[in-house]
Amino acid sequence: MKKKITRWVCTVMAGCMLIGLLAGCTSGSSPKETGTPDANSDNSTATDKAVTSITIGTSDAWDTLTPFRTTQSQMSSMVRYIYDRLAYQTADNRYIPQVAKSWEVEDDGVTWNVEIFDYVADSEGNHITASDIVWMLEESMAQGLKPCYNKIASVEQTGDYSFKVVMKQDIVNSFELVLVSTYVVSQKAYEASTDDFAAKTISTSPYLVTDFVSGSHITFKKRDDYWQKEELIDKAQANNLETITYKIIKEASQQQVALETGTVDAFENISATVVPAFEGNASYETVQFPSSNGIQLFYSGDESRVIAKDEDLCRAISYAIDAEGLVAGVYNGYAKVMHDAAVESVVGYLEKWNDEEYFPYDVDKAKEYLAKSNYKGEELELLCMSDSTSQRIAQMIQNYLLAVDIKLKLNIVDAALFSASRFDGAQYDMIIINAGAGSLPAFWSNRFDSTAYEKGDGTARNDEVLTAMLYSTWTNEGFTEENIDAVRRYIIDHAYAYGMCLPTSCSIYAKTLSIQEIVSLPAGTLDFAACVYQ
Repeated sequence: MKKKITRWVCTVMAGCMLIGLLAGCTSGSSPKETGTPDANSDNSTATDKAVTSITIGTSDAWDTLTPFRTTQSQMSSMVRYIYDRLAYQTADNRYIPQVAKSWEVEDDGVTWNVEIFDYVADSEGNHITASDIVWMLEESMAQGLKPCYNKIASVEQTGDYSFKVVMKQDIVNSFELVLVSTYVVSQKAYEASTDDFAAKTISTSPYLVTDFVSGSHITFKKRDDYWQKEELIDKAQANNLETITYKIIKEASQQQVALETGTVDAFENISATVVPAFEGNASYETVQFPSSNGIQLFYSGDESRVIAKDEDLCRAISYAIDAEGLVAGVYNGYAKVMHDAAVESVVGYLEKWNDEEYFPYDVDKAKEYLAKSNYKGEELELLCMSDSTSQRIAQMIQNYLLAVDIKLKLNIVDAALFSASRFDGAQYDMIIINAGAGSLPAFWSNRFDSTAYEKGDGTARNDEVLTAMLYSTWTNEGFTEENIDAVRRYIIDHAYAYGMCLPTSCSIYAKTLSIQEIVSLPAGTLDFAACVYQ
C-alpha cells in the first residue's frame, strides 16, 4: 500500500508569525544562541537611543537589481527591501499576503484566482493593477530564468485587481512558489528605465535603494509613503529601521575585522572559521540556525563533457570526497553531513534516508569505480564562486581527488559569471551549488527537470526518464513515499549529484544594537528590519 504524503497547503495568515524573544525560540527552527543577556538585567551595552540604522556584512548579494533573474540568492535577506512579492514566505514555510490580497484554487486543482490590493503604488506613484502582474508573469515565463514559471500554462487578467493563473499540473507547492518568486513592479516604470532596473529600480517595496555598487554595497532608506496600511503589515515584514546598508565582504578574515572594528554592526551567515573568535565575547550575540541551503556537487549533463556519460567516474568522485572532512576543515564543525542532494528540511524528505548509506568516504571504492570508468587522466574542471568558503571546499575536493589520481582544475569566478554559467553544463565537469528549496518538487524542478532551462536541467542534462518520473511524482496525487523514494534512488544510481554538507547559518551582531526580539528568514539568517529594538 502506498503511503501518501499529505498535501502541503500553507494557510494564509496575515496576522500570524512566530517571533521569539532572545531568551526563547524564533520562527522556524529554534536557534542556538551564545551570550544572551537576562531580559530583566541591566544591559550595560544598551544604547540610550533607539536604533534606527544598521550596517550589515554579507557575502550574499545581487550583482544587478533587475527583477528578472534566476533563483540564485532569491532568499537573501535584502530582497524584500528591493521588491515586494505577491506573497511572502515566513521562516516556518507559511505564505502570507503581500501584494496579493488573497488566492484560491478551483476544483480542478490547477486554476488559481488571485486578487491584489487595490491601492498598491510604487515609489514614483505608479498605481499597480492586475495588468502589471500579468505582464510580469508573462515576461517571466518568456525569459525562463526560474523553473517555476515553466509550470504555468496561462495567465489571464479577470478584473482591474484580479487575475487567473492556470498551472500545467497540480504540482505540490508549485503555485505558492510562483507567488514568492514574482517581484512586483510597474510595467510603465520598467519599460521607461534605461537599464532595465539593473542599477536603479522603482518598486513598491517599503525601502528605496539610495546607493548601489555591484559587488560592494547597497543602501536602503525607509519610505514615508509605503502603500500598505500599518495595521496590515505582518510582524514578519515589519520595517523598524530607517536606513540599512549592506557591505559585501567575501573573505573570512575581512569579515572578522569588519565586525571587530565596527565597520559593520552585524554579519549574516558569517564564515564558520570566524565564529569561534566571537563565542563567549560579551560584546556580541551569536545566533545559529540550520541553513535552508546545502552544499552540493552536481555533475555536468552536457554531452560535450565526458563526465556526463561516465557514471562510474561520478561515483568515484563522490566516494573520494570526505564530507566529514569538509565539515571539520571548512566549517569548524558548524555543519553536518547530508544524506541526499536535497536538504532534510524540504517538504517530502524521508527521515529514513538519514540512516541509509549515501556515498560514504571510501578511497578503495573510489579507485574501484575509477578503474571501471573511461577516465584517462584528463584534467577535469570544477566551477565555483569566489567566496572564501566555496574556494576552501573546492581546494579540499581537489586534494581528495588527487589522492585517487583524478586531476582537477578549479575555475573560481565572481557571482555574475557564476550566474551566467551555472546552467550551462558545457562550461564545467562539476559545479558546487548552494541549493535549497521549500519542497522536494521545487528542488527537483530547479535541478533535475530537463524542461526547466534552455539546454535541459540545471546542468544541461536531458534525461527524459527522470523528467517523466518527476512529473508523475510531484503531483498531489503522486506525491507518495514510494514514488519519492524511487526518484531519489534513480538520482543516486545515476550519480547525477552528491549532497555534501548542510551548514549552520551563523549571524553575529553587536549587543549595542539592543535587539529585544529577533525574526528569522527561511534561509537561516535574520531580518534585521523586522527585529524589535529596545
